[in-house]
Amino acid sequence: MAEKVILVDDLDETTTEGVTRIDFSWAGTDYEVDLSPEHEKEYGDLLEPLLKVARTKQASGRKTRRTQKPKTDSDAAETKRIRDWAKANGYEVPGRGPVPKEVREAYAKAQAEATDTGVPAQAQGQQETTAAGPATQNPYAGR
Repeated sequence: MAEKVILVDDLDETTTEGVTRIDFSWAGTDYEVDLSPEHEKEYGDLLEPLLKVARTKQASGRKTRRTQKPKTDSDAAETKRIRDWAKANGYEVPGRGPVPKEVREAYAKAQAEATDTGVPAQAQGQQETTAAGPATQNPYAGR
């Protein structure tokens, strides 16, 4: 069953057609009032001098950022691999923060070329080292 909402003019309590809800703010408080077409025109006439000199308010507070997917341990490991590769290949990368786009693109290109030539991707650039010394390359890695 449908319901019908009837707005009543808050100034004279009439239920004429076209009553409209008006939202406004004053001194930091938000208000709303229901006005008939006649009272809405009076409201507009009263505000007209102020509206001529007023400016629209910009959104305040922190700007929202685009939603990003949460970082995972694998993301951190991949970033470390990119940083290590970049340093071994002469790129300057910061120790923290985002890796520059150009470096990520160069790394991706090198990985794609390594895959095309059959050389394991980890064999490109710097060898991985451990406390015992350089790791031996596994010829089956990445296949």
